[in-house]
Amino acid sequence: MANVSFPFPFPEHLQALLPEMIVAVLAMALLLIDVFIPRDKKSITAWLSVAVVVIALLATLGQSGPERLLAFYGMFVLDPFASFAKLLIYGGTLFGIILSMEYMKREQHVGEYYVLMLFSMLGMMLMVSGNNFITVYLGLELMALCVYVLVGYQRSLLRSSEAALKYFILGSLSSGMLLYGVTFLYGITGSFDFKAIGGVLAHAEHTDHAALLLALVFVLAGLAFKVSMAPFHMWTPDAYEGAPTPVTAFMSVAPKVAGLVVFARILIDALPSVQSEYTEVLTWMAVLTMAVGNLAAIAQRNIKRMLAYSTIGHVGFVMLGMIAANGEGYAGMMVYLSVYLFMTMGVFAVIILMRREGIQGELLDDFAGLSKARPGYALAMGLLLFSMAGIPFLGGFWAKYAVFIAAVKAGHVYLVVFALMMSAIAAFYYIRVVKYIYFDEARVAFDFNDTPPMQATVVAMTVLVVVLGLYPEPLMHACRAAVAGLL
Repeated sequence: MANVSFPFPFPEHLQALLPEMIVAVLAMALLLIDVFIPRDKKSITAWLSVAVVVIALLATLGQSGPERLLAFYGMFVLDPFASFAKLLIYGGTLFGIILSMEYMKREQHVGEYYVLMLFSMLGMMLMVSGNNFITVYLGLELMALCVYVLVGYQRSLLRSSEAALKYFILGSLSSGMLLYGVTFLYGITGSFDFKAIGGVLAHAEHTDHAALLLALVFVLAGLAFKVSMAPFHMWTPDAYEGAPTPVTAFMSVAPKVAGLVVFARILIDALPSVQSEYTEVLTWMAVLTMAVGNLAAIAQRNIKRMLAYSTIGHVGFVMLGMIAANGEGYAGMMVYLSVYLFMTMGVFAVIILMRREGIQGELLDDFAGLSKARPGYALAMGLLLFSMAGIPFLGGFWAKYAVFIAAVKAGHVYLVVFALMMSAIAAFYYIRVVKYIYFDEARVAFDFNDTPPMQATVVAMTVLVVVLGLYPEPLMHACRAAVAGLL
């Protein structure tokens, strides 16, 4: 038998990709299994999807350690930062599936819905472990293509199809901008690897500075679109309103975590030599993002559009940690994303419970008088919204405190003062919803279709926000440990 030689050696440390391989194989198997599951028993597909997420979570926990492991020819990295981000992505996907169970009973093609969520999660997992622009882009497009379909899943609704089309067109444009920036970086450095790019830029004396700045602008613009930073936020309100509410909850959290983690890794590993330039650009973008998100949210009567602008505002606050460009800032960013996961999933769980025959539960008027009919849900919604506003002492307060303090220590005092002003404005539209809940007369009949998973989600998210408000140090310590090896 002739000897067969391969041009590349077998990739080392392939076990680092075990969670990704598990999700890929099980998601494809689930797509086949779903064909044989009867239409009225699609909840089986949902619970199998939950099992896939839990298995991936356990595999990630089993791999977690303080060391940094490179795999697949250096294109994939497994470190505490990536592992912590994956845990947040699992949480966003897991609760997204749970929130979908009752909601999707009225829809068609339910099985593919859950598989799309799993493949989207797989793309995000690749993104946060990407150590190379090629890996990141593959994960980004896998995630984006799945989310485009999920946004337009309710094909019978015009707003859903319109939102998906807008998202797809603008998302394609942003991907092109990102690729354009990456090609400039490759032309300058000859590499797609983050560390290699950073090393070349740090020691290059004759680098074309104009070309480097052009690359920086296009890379930042492409990434800013993915995390809903202004002025690249225009897709967010329509996509959030048009998507099924569980999809809105899912895309509010998991893709934001993946996008911001990739954003941070690229800035830290690939672009440290242009820190002063990207800090100036991000500062103005953060100011615009906070202003657009919080001011536009005031005018919204649809709570999903209000939360879309709220998300934009929160991204502006999170960017303070990135602008600080130190360990405390990146740890604060992870604290913010963790708390934001719990707050957002809890709020959307209550919104989904408001859905009943003929009423979507998306208008502010639908919440009027909720405290008299369902005081438990009213209390949960109030606490979650107060936490989003940053009221002491709830989890949201410490999330903002972490990034604000990091930015102050980095010398961005005026930026923090502006953020405090925007936070005060944000408190208005959150408290307005509480005012509807507690002080207005009911305008619709409250006929909730409660299920144990939904009730458990509302209770768990509310309790976590309160507990983190009283005892934030364990989460802060975990986030500091996650970013310890980055800088």
